[in-house]
Amino acid sequence: MRNVVLTRIDERLIHGQVMTSWLKLCNANVILIIDSASATNAFLKRILFAAAPKDVELLVMNEVDATAYLKEEPALGEKVLILSKTPGPLLHALQNGVVFSEIILGNMGGGPGRNRFNKNISASPAEIQEFRDITALGTPIYCQMVPSDSKEDIKRLL
Repeated sequence: MRNVVLTRIDERLIHGQVMTSWLKLCNANVILIIDSASATNAFLKRILFAAAPKDVELLVMNEVDATAYLKEEPALGEKVLILSKTPGPLLHALQNGVVFSEIILGNMGGGPGRNRFNKNISASPAEIQEFRDITALGTPIYCQMVPSDSKEDIKRLL
């Protein structure tokens, strides 16, 4: 299993907080984005690669490829930070044998079919069920925008 040092749900993927706070906190040298739309869109991929630090390897994969990648043996010194826009790809990985020690939930904005259940987090009924399924599998999910914020267990919000 790859050496995952942080798993985060944040619809913004690579942005200021990830680069200035989370990446430094976990000292990752690989960022794995699990997002099918980005993995199949050359323009979106170019934007992500332009935003990533040059000294960090960036991988953009769909959930099937990412799950297979995460189940491989780690490279020497590898530290992987996982980013996903929604809980679905992480649930897929968990259901297929990948283990996460915890998932940090950042920003999921409002939109059609989504209801706000925390300051910066809105989710659809299907996404709420995915959160429930993830926690039922034994992986805790904590709301935490930046590392200096205290962790809030999502179970209280569901």
